[in-house]
Amino acid sequence: MKVTNKLGLPQAFVDAVSVERHNAKGSYSATTLLKGACEVMLLERHYDEIEVDASDSIWAVWGTAVHSIFEKQDTNTIKEEFYSADVLNSKVTGRVDSYDPETKILHDFKTASCYKVIYNDFDDWKKQGLIYAWLMKKCGVEVKHCEFIALLKDHSKSKARIDSNYPQLPTYKYCFDVTAGDLEEIEKFIYAKVEQLEAESKLADWEIKPCSNEERWATADKWAIMKTGRKTALKVCESEEEAKSLLENMGGTNIEFRKGESKKCADYCICKDFCPFYKSTLSNN
Repeated sequence: MKVTNKLGLPQAFVDAVSVERHNAKGSYSATTLLKGACEVMLLERHYDEIEVDASDSIWAVWGTAVHSIFEKQDTNTIKEEFYSADVLNSKVTGRVDSYDPETKILHDFKTASCYKVIYNDFDDWKKQGLIYAWLMKKCGVEVKHCEFIALLKDHSKSKARIDSNYPQLPTYKYCFDVTAGDLEEIEKFIYAKVEQLEAESKLADWEIKPCSNEERWATADKWAIMKTGRKTALKVCESEEEAKSLLENMGGTNIEFRKGESKKCADYCICKDFCPFYKSTLSNN
């Protein structure tokens, strides 16, 4: 990966964000399995061509710093232990932040946005924790409970004072027990995802199925009922037919089409310049 330095930042900063390739060929980490197959394949194939700027990688530096601080603490836990298991013709791997062999609790340290908490958006963390637990079980280590400790990088004390639904503290703990049923379900997910990745690896870029709506953080097209002189919509509808049927009764004057977007593609996917799906969205605009 090519790291540019448009702001002329110190070389130490550039070096800190210039990470090595995440996965060896034929190996998929727990976090990689949570990404769309298209993103995984394009990153693997075009890694040396992808260009990012050091100034756009500030949160990666902060996340690394947070992990480094916790790693140095003198506790009885096992830190940064690496686990691996064969799945079909590939390997699934995971590096666990911290594991307490006495309580059998796995800890993972995260930096996150407050919106993660507000929208209760923890499905990816639960899957990640269960993949770790599954890997560790394969290696003879039992996990009974997972705890994700999140440092909320955009927390506002003033918002917390006036909104009871807003995270009240800049640290949040997401926890869950690990059950036998959970491990059975995550094993199905792991094998299905690896099977998909192995199949997609044999296809050309343009043949790979695009990431799902969920993986692209996609929003659907909307139709807004508007009224002349009013800036906000009277109602936002899921279909044009619904908007037309309500227009007159709601006193609207026109219908405004709001095209859906794939939010991850545009702002958070470093593979987008090599993605046929993303390129097609640009040509259709």
